[in-house]
Amino acid sequence: MSSTVILALGSGDFQKGFSCVTAEFKKQGETVAKYLGSLLPAPEVDELHKRWKVSCRATQHHRSSSRIKIKPAGKTNISEDKPNIIYEGLKKEMNKWLSADEFYRKIEVKLRTEISNRDELVEIFLECNNSEIWQLPWDVWQFREDYNNCEIIGSSPEYKKTPQEAMIGGIPLGSRGRILCVLGNSQGIDVSKDATEITKYLGDSCDLQFLQEPNSQELRNQLFDDKGWQVLFYAGHSDSDINGANGLLYINQEVADNTVTVQDFKEGLKRAIVKGLELLIFNSCSSMGIAADLVTEGISLPSVIVMRAPIPDFIAQEFVKSLFRYLALKEPLFLAVRKAKNDLLRYENQFPGASGIPMLCQHPTFEGLKLLELKCDRPFAAPTDDVAPVKRSYPVGNRPNHPQFTIPTKFMQRTSISLAGLAIGYPLIGPHLASAINTFGIENHRNNQFLIAKVSYNLAASINPTNGESSYNLSLLCDQLNEDECAREAMKQAVWRGLPEAYAQISRSLIIKNKPESALKVIGMCLEQTQFDGVKSACFKNRGWVRLNQKRYDAAETDLRKAISLSNKTPEAQCLLAQVLEAKGKPQEALTHWQETLKSANPSIPEQDECIQMAKERLPIIGKSQ
Repeated sequence: MSSTVILALGSGDFQKGFSCVTAEFKKQGETVAKYLGSLLPAPEVDELHKRWKVSCRATQHHRSSSRIKIKPAGKTNISEDKPNIIYEGLKKEMNKWLSADEFYRKIEVKLRTEISNRDELVEIFLECNNSEIWQLPWDVWQFREDYNNCEIIGSSPEYKKTPQEAMIGGIPLGSRGRILCVLGNSQGIDVSKDATEITKYLGDSCDLQFLQEPNSQELRNQLFDDKGWQVLFYAGHSDSDINGANGLLYINQEVADNTVTVQDFKEGLKRAIVKGLELLIFNSCSSMGIAADLVTEGISLPSVIVMRAPIPDFIAQEFVKSLFRYLALKEPLFLAVRKAKNDLLRYENQFPGASGIPMLCQHPTFEGLKLLELKCDRPFAAPTDDVAPVKRSYPVGNRPNHPQFTIPTKFMQRTSISLAGLAIGYPLIGPHLASAINTFGIENHRNNQFLIAKVSYNLAASINPTNGESSYNLSLLCDQLNEDECAREAMKQAVWRGLPEAYAQISRSLIIKNKPESALKVIGMCLEQTQFDGVKSACFKNRGWVRLNQKRYDAAETDLRKAISLSNKTPEAQCLLAQVLEAKGKPQEALTHWQETLKSANPSIPEQDECIQMAKERLPIIGKSQ
C-alpha cells in the first residue's frame, strides 16, 4: 500500500509563522481526508539554519575536494567552526517548531492515525513558494524518522503537466532509457567516479551519453536532441546564493563561457521535457538554486534531485553510488532517494547534516520514475512453461505447431499487407506467415518499435484466427502503453482462441471485478485445456481465491495447496493460503506461509506488495502467541 500527503504551508515566513497549513491525505491517488493547522513563528530556526549554511560553506571553502566552486576573490566574513553544535541546535529547534500543538495535534497525530503501518510507502509533498523552506533539514522531522519508507519531496504550489511529443499511450518513444551525463568543471574533485557508478549500474542496458566539460552551446545542442533524454545527470561544481536561488553550473574550466544558469538553457530544457525528460540529477554543491530558478522561470518540472548545501566530494560520490544501486533494484524514485540518504548517515560525525543535503523535488501529478520504466528493464525473455503467468510481461513466441521460418525486416515492412491478403486466400500458408509476423512483432516490441509491433500482432491475429498468441502479445503491448480498452479486448480474443495463459489472466480480472461465477467458468476451461504446470498453478490459485471469498475454506485450501505443489514461486498462493488457515483457526500453521510470502513476493507488483505488508503485520503477532 502507498499513501500521499500534500503538506501546503500557504503564505508566511519564519517571522510571522504560517497561519494556514493544510495536509491533504491520499490513498492510491484518491483524497481520503484533509486537515488544517498552523506553524508558529520560528526566528530561531531561521537564524540557526543560516548559521549552518555559512558553516557548511566556510568548511567547504577550506576543502580541496568540495563541489562548491572556489572563486579566486571569494571570502567569507563569518566563520563558524563548530558545525556539529550548530546542526544539533537546528535539529532541536526544528522538532520544537513541528511539535507545537497547532501542527502536531491538528495534523501530525491525524496522519499517524491514518497511516498505522510504519513500513507503508509514504510520499510527503512539501508545497511552498519559498525555497528557503525547502532548504531546511526536514529529514529530522520525527514523523519521517518513524516511517521507514517515507520521504519529503519539495513542490511548488502551482504546476501543470507538459504535453509530450512522440507519444503512444502515454509513453514517449525516443527518449526511453537515454541518459545524458554532463561532467562539468572537475577542478579539485573526481567526477569520473560518478561516471563509473552510473556505468556500473545502468551502462549495460541503458543508452548513456557522456558530455565532458562542454561549452554552453554544446549543452544546448544536446538538450535539443531529436530523440530526447529520459534522465539528465550533472556532476561538477555549482553554487547558489545564500538564499538558495540564482543557481550556477560551472560546466568547464575555460577562461570564458564556463558557466550556465537556468536562463541560459531553459529553452533547451523545455524542449527536452516535451521530448520525454523525466528526471534531472544535479550532484553538485548548493544546486537547490537550480530547482528554485526552474520554478521561477515557470518550467513544468519533471523530478529533480538537488543539493541543499555545499557537499564534500566523497559524500556526493557515495550518494550517487547508492542512488543508482537502488534504482537498479527497481525501487520507486522517492524510496531510492530515501535509502541513498540513509546510507549517508554513517558520515554524520564527519559532516553534520550530510544525509539531509540531497533533496527530491517533484510535483504530485508527476508519476515518479522507476527503473522498470527505463529501457534497461524491458523484460523480454524466452517464455518458460513452469512460470505461472499471473502478470506475464513478455510476448509469447509461437509454439512449434507449425514449421518456423523468418522474413527479413525490410522485406517484411514492404510486403506484409500483400502477403496477408495472399495468406487469407491460401490457408496452408496462413499459419506459417502468422508465426513469422508474430515473431517480427516480438522483435520490434523488444526494440521499442511499438507502432510496428502493434500492426504486426493485429496482422498475425487476422491471418491465423485460431491462434491466440499474437492477441496475447497485443494485450501486453496495450497494457504497457496504458491503452486499457485495447488490452482488455485483446486478452478476450486470446481467451476465445484457446491460449491457456490468457485464461489465467482473464479469470484474475473477473475476480477483481467481483464476477466469481464467470471466473469459475474460465478457470474450468483453463484446467481442461492447458498442458503447462505454471498455467495450471495460476488457475488453481485463482479458484482458491474465489473459494476464499465465498468462505469455502476447505475447498480453497485444497486448490491453493495444489497451486503451490505445481509451482514453487507462487507468493500470491502462499498469501491466500495463509489467510485461509487463519480463517480456519490455524494461525501457527499460517506462519509458515506468511514467511514463504515474504521470501518470494515482489514489491513492485501491487498485489504482491499488499501480501508483503499483510505478512509483516501478522508475523510479529503470530510469533508472540507461540
